[in-house]
Amino acid sequence: MTELAIAALVFVTLHILPAVKAREWIIARIGDPAYMGLFSLASTLGFAWMIFAYRNAPASTPLYETGPGLKWFTVAMMLIPFIFVITGMTSRNPSSILGKEALKTPHRWTDIFAITRHPVMWAIAIWASLHLLNRPDATSALLFVPLGLLAISGSMRQEIRKRKEFGDAWKTFASQTSFVPFAGILSGKAKLHLRDLGPWRIVAAVGLWLVTLSFHKAIIGVSPIPF
Repeated sequence: MTELAIAALVFVTLHILPAVKAREWIIARIGDPAYMGLFSLASTLGFAWMIFAYRNAPASTPLYETGPGLKWFTVAMMLIPFIFVITGMTSRNPSSILGKEALKTPHRWTDIFAITRHPVMWAIAIWASLHLLNRPDATSALLFVPLGLLAISGSMRQEIRKRKEFGDAWKTFASQTSFVPFAGILSGKAKLHLRDLGPWRIVAAVGLWLVTLSFHKAIIGVSPIPF
């Protein structure tokens, strides 16, 4: 478990750097595209190291027993992160690197962004929470807790950065959407039109969810299906 702890520490440190002004310092010297490329590569390698270390870490005692009901709940709820990722990555995303382009023209935010301004980051947080709920042990906590917390804290930092960068355009976007998933819809300030999510995106998300369920045991070593 020592390797997993080190991998988690490295991954967290890598993502804390932007919060302590190191991001601006590096971008000023190598440029934004180079920074984003190197950061994405480092994040991917760090995540792969964590997964590798997790698979090889010894099992630890769970806090409680997980039965078939919880496993089926996890399987069903995992469809949400897949929908968030597919729709978030294939829609005009004001929170992305090219977010300014998405805010240039008038747009009704009745698609995935009516649910949340950060669908991909929330997908990671939901994924981590569901897996930790289903595997409540110290080893799993070393993997899933940092990922979930970084996803939420990263979204919060992004909110601050985009508000300063885009000004009134971001305020207008924020007034029609919400940070927490479904909060805007429940409060009435956001309007979701299911057709605007894109039927093909939903089909793609369901397909990827089914493929992941089918190959989860081969890739991760644990079957998500409780039989």
